[in-house]
Amino acid sequence: MERPMIRRTFIRFLFWALILYTAVSATAVLGVQFGLIPVPPRKIAAADNQAAQKGLEAHFSERAFAEQFVREYFFWTKGKESSRAERLSPFLHNNMDVQAGLDFKQADWESYARYVAAWDIKERPDRSGVIDVTVFAETILTKVGNAKMQKRVDRYMVVPIKKVGNSYLVADTPYLVAPPVPSSRQLPEGQDEKEQGEAVNEEIRSQVETFMKSFWKVYTTGEPQEIAYFQKNSTPTAGLKDILQFMDLKNLSVRKQGDVYAVTCDVQLKDLSSGAEMAYHYTFDLVREGDRWYVVRMGQGEI
Repeated sequence: MERPMIRRTFIRFLFWALILYTAVSATAVLGVQFGLIPVPPRKIAAADNQAAQKGLEAHFSERAFAEQFVREYFFWTKGKESSRAERLSPFLHNNMDVQAGLDFKQADWESYARYVAAWDIKERPDRSGVIDVTVFAETILTKVGNAKMQKRVDRYMVVPIKKVGNSYLVADTPYLVAPPVPSSRQLPEGQDEKEQGEAVNEEIRSQVETFMKSFWKVYTTGEPQEIAYFQKNSTPTAGLKDILQFMDLKNLSVRKQGDVYAVTCDVQLKDLSSGAEMAYHYTFDLVREGDRWYVVRMGQGEI
């Protein structure tokens, strides 16, 4: 009789022990789930997550600022230039043109952006703090005086921005670029803008001016293979054909540093879609071999 009694006692003990374990486990799970039992945070993971979150916030704020600016930039109505200037004002620093470099007084078309999206974000290696945001814009142009005549024009614009306090400002005149295409080209490194050097004589300056005008005519009308003829690396490059028309070259400056000629100039271009004229500032590095001139570097990232 004693052995069956021990067996029943042991079985009852196991039964109640299992019940107690199940109850305690379930209570602990519910306590953690509903926050009744605090769980020590994983400090390293939390710190990494916080840093990543700050990086994402900065990335998205740059994107949002540039996209909103481009939306306002491509919105104009003939006779309401002052309204556009007011809308652009919060985006521009004090020394910038109130129209951000765009003169649409002679334009035959009015414009608005139906869709914008940031395409690329790059920090300039040679200008600390300036970020170039490339933005795609799907614009709708309406013929002045004929609301039924409309057309869609897709554009890619680079917006140079810089952090100011908790927001950003457009740091330089935005400019149109050709649509991105796959390419294996690599930009030369260590090519900073040259502000110093020795002055050149009038003969060299005249040669450079002639070369630059020829270059811009081909860059705005020619095929990639034709543009390659002007480049030292002979790489076919997409220009601004069917996007902009070359009008004039102004404020040309040429300085010599070693074998390189540092060139700065203002280029007057006309938007083929709307008729609006734009003034862009460019920098070049040129080299001369015999009677030939070649482009080694072109500012604003197009070569």
